[in-house]
Amino acid sequence: MVNRVAFFAGKEVVEDYYSLKTKKEVIFEPSYNIAPGNQLPVILKNNETNELEIKRVRWGETSESDRKDLSIYKDDLKSFLKTKKTRRCAVPMSGFYIWKKDDPNKQPFFVRMLNDSVMSVAGFYDYEYDTVTLVTSDSNTLIQPMTEQMPLLLDRSLSEGWVGDNLNTEELITRSKDLYMLTDLSVLKVSKKVNDLKNNDPKLIQPIPK
Repeated sequence: MVNRVAFFAGKEVVEDYYSLKTKKEVIFEPSYNIAPGNQLPVILKNNETNELEIKRVRWGETSESDRKDLSIYKDDLKSFLKTKKTRRCAVPMSGFYIWKKDDPNKQPFFVRMLNDSVMSVAGFYDYEYDTVTLVTSDSNTLIQPMTEQMPLLLDRSLSEGWVGDNLNTEELITRSKDLYMLTDLSVLKVSKKVNDLKNNDPKLIQPIPK
């Protein structure tokens, strides 16, 4: 399960990636240690204009519902969607943190794209509770030794098709499989200061010697 991410991509970079325009400058305030219950940016299709828009919503936790829908595994989507009032969304992030399973030292690693400053993840926006749930898939061979699941990554074309309702879930899963090669991602050992949510600065994603 993914439970910590970072977002520090600039406004123009995100606008170019998703072919949208926004005046909501505050959305792009960088955050290097986003945890469940905090807000994540999401890309949605405006039902009135059919244009893509960006907003911030809470990641998977609400006191009103006492629910913690942080992520949903791709094979569980059918049952998930039967009980939720959702819309498709893409979640732009700069990367996510992982911890090696059963590691008593709780050493974090930061996963990011090597050749792109935006990592686009499939998600569902719950419009009843104003929350977002990330879709996860099986980890690739680079990440699998540490954790069994990772966010379901999209490229620009898949992001457009997913948010625009031009893909069903089966097509999404098929086309996203092996979308990125091992050489497209970087896994960096980073400071244990990530473990404390009070820490939130660029030094958290700086690599340290392995």
